[in-house]
Amino acid sequence: MRAVAYHVPLSLVSSAVAEEREGVAYFRLKNGVLAKRVHVWGVVVGRLVGDEYVRLTLDDLSGTAGVVFFDPPPEVKGVDVGDSVDVVGRLRVRNDEVGVVGETLRVIAPEVELLRRLENAAFVLNPRTAEESVPLPVKKDVRKERAEEEELEVETLDLEGNGW
Repeated sequence: MRAVAYHVPLSLVSSAVAEEREGVAYFRLKNGVLAKRVHVWGVVVGRLVGDEYVRLTLDDLSGTAGVVFFDPPPEVKGVDVGDSVDVVGRLRVRNDEVGVVGETLRVIAPEVELLRRLENAAFVLNPRTAEESVPLPVKKDVRKERAEEEELEVETLDLEGNGW
């Protein structure tokens, strides 16, 4: 089963600390979350292309982090400095620096970039603790029972008159 990719600002990526649990490498983020995979966004501020890799440096105004793609797909090769991107990948340490080994990349529109900036600002103003970041299971039976119990009253607007 694939590990959860936590959506976090780049400042949490660069300050993550490696931990090993039962022979598996994890990273402890500042907010207490124990993560293997992350979902980050940023503006590409640096790009290095090798024979079998592309290394991007991303900045999201909270910090910077390196993202490397080994055997990169065409969409990664087409990314330029100044593009805003969403990346999902695994956390790794190299030369005492925590970075991301990219799995997927998507160039995002200005509207999505604005949304990501607002998400980062919300995260800074109200950081999620480890308990809040962990996805909780939802019981489907509870939803079904509530839907059967509740009846909705709908009022319609009379467009020809002034009343409801």
